[in-house]
Formats: sequence, structure tokens, C-alpha cells
Amino acid sequence: MKNAILTTLDEGGLTLWALLVVAVMIYSLVAAVWWRGRGLRRELAGLDLERSDPREVQRRVAAFELDRIAWVERRLPFLAVLVAMAPLLGLLGTVAGMLISFDGLAGSSGGEPIDTISTGISKALVTTQAGLVIAIPAAFLLALLKRQAQSTHLELHKLLHRGLAAGTPRA
Repeated sequence: MKNAILTTLDEGGLTLWALLVVAVMIYSLVAAVWWRGRGLRRELAGLDLERSDPREVQRRVAAFELDRIAWVERRLPFLAVLVAMAPLLGLLGTVAGMLISFDGLAGSSGGEPIDTISTGISKALVTTQAGLVIAIPAAFLLALLKRQAQSTHLELHKLLHRGLAAGTPRA
């Protein structure tokens, strides 16, 4: 198994190593945002705004939004850039692999260029596949994280309106 992984990394070249770095960045950021988002939901459940005056309710909600929810929302665009980068890096590896293949064809002066051509095709296919394997699940997870952030934001605004309604004197 270890040899197969090392062989694949060798076939993919520098582009595959770059894809590996991007994958680590994507999935570590996904995990961090996911856990922070789950923690926000728990904090929201414990946030009691019903016995506060309207100004205090607005202040606490604004502080929660700016301190905690903003942390998640600031990371989502960067995560989207990383997710978009993975298939582009795969495409770069494809182009590099095709250049190796064509170089093998151009350098064939009676010899057998099949080794150079097969190396180039292997690099092209490995990097393309890796870019897509990294990006497709990450795009799905990004959509889930965006939905989680939206849901948390909506829940916070529900709490704000309940807190304001509870603090408003009735005539």
C-alpha cells in the first residue's frame, strides 16, 4: 500500500504534491469551521435574552454575531477559493503531463518514446483525478457549511426578535 501511494505521488510530480497540500488545507479548514459552527449552535441554545431590556438584547446579539458567527463567515470565502483551486491544479498537472507526452513524441528519432509518453499520460490522469477527488466532496461540504452558517444566523435573529418581544412593555 505504501509503495502504491509513493508511486502515485511520484507519477503525479510536483503538481500532485501541491494538490496534497491544498487537500490538507481544505479538509482541516472544513473541520475547524464545522466544529466552530456546532459550538455556536450550542451557545445559541444557552443564550437567554428573554429577561433583558431591548438595548441589552441588541447588544448581546450584535456581540455574538460579530465575535462568533463572523469567525465562521470569514473563512467560507477562503474555503471556496481552495475548493476551486483543486481542479485547476489537476488541470495544470494534465497540461504538464501532456507536454511530457508530446515531448516524447517529438524526441522519437527511431527510438521508442513509449516510456516518455506513458509517463506523461500517467501524470495527466493522476493529477486530474486527484483534483476532482479532492474538490467534489469539498464542494459538497462547503455547501453544508454555508447552510449551517445561514441556519445559525437565522436562529440568532429569531432569538433577537423573541428577546425584543419579551422585553417590550405591553399596553
